Amino acid sequence: MLKTLAAVAGATALAGTGIAVSATPAYAAAPAAAHAKGSIYFHGSSPAAHFWSRSDCNSHAAWEVGQVKKAGSAAALLPAVPDPTSHGQELRFTCYPVQGAQWSYLIAYKSATGNPVASSDRYVDTAHRDQGTASTLPDGENVWLFDHEVRKPAGSTSASTCNGWLKWFQNLVTTNPHARLAFSDNSCTRDDSGFGYGVVYFSTTKTAGLRGDQAFGIRGIPMLDVLGYDYGQDLGDAVQARAHAWYTHK
Repeated sequence: MLKTLAAVAGATALAGTGIAVSATPAYAAAPAAAHAKGSIYFHGSSPAAHFWSRSDCNSHAAWEVGQVKKAGSAAALLPAVPDPTSHGQELRFTCYPVQGAQWSYLIAYKSATGNPVASSDRYVDTAHRDQGTASTLPDGENVWLFDHEVRKPAGSTSASTCNGWLKWFQNLVTTNPHARLAFSDNSCTRDDSGFGYGVVYFSTTKTAGLRGDQAFGIRGIPMLDVLGYDYGQDLGDAVQARAHAWYTHK
């Protein structure tokens, strides 16, 4: 199973323990102080940008991507965490649903000057993220998350049949107006529990799951990690390990 998928599954396990995690507070936009060159900022998240219409939200997200690009060498959009076994990170510049049946976005970038593109953009303290909480995370969101997992006994079905099921469900998510893909295996995988696949997605309400999937109400989940942004100094495992720590211990 993917490390990213396992990380989100860790969040769902936490949700079922009854541990109270505080909601992300609203904040007022304020002039941002300059930070070190190469600092990470983002524009968006539901306290600052929320829309009833998915299309309106995506239009605003695209406009913000353009603003970062207009900054030229002063700012660069953050790339996705490289993971050839999964997909979903290519959607990181598009909108996602949050609790309350609204849509928001999070456009993250690195500032070469240390200054944000816009004064209301939020600074991300990457060095101390593991010391934060859901009430202090600038990118924490309250979401309805669904973890759709199919496992069959090894040898009970062919790889081509299993991959056909996976592609069918991926299409079910991506064509649904109320759902948004988070992570998905690119192909079926084999582990101790058998042969199959996993698809993690968000939806606008807890009753909008597909194929009978049940929602996990996650409060304060860190969207930089969920959307697959690579904000670490090292590529790949370092960022995913940090995501796993967030989901299982916060």
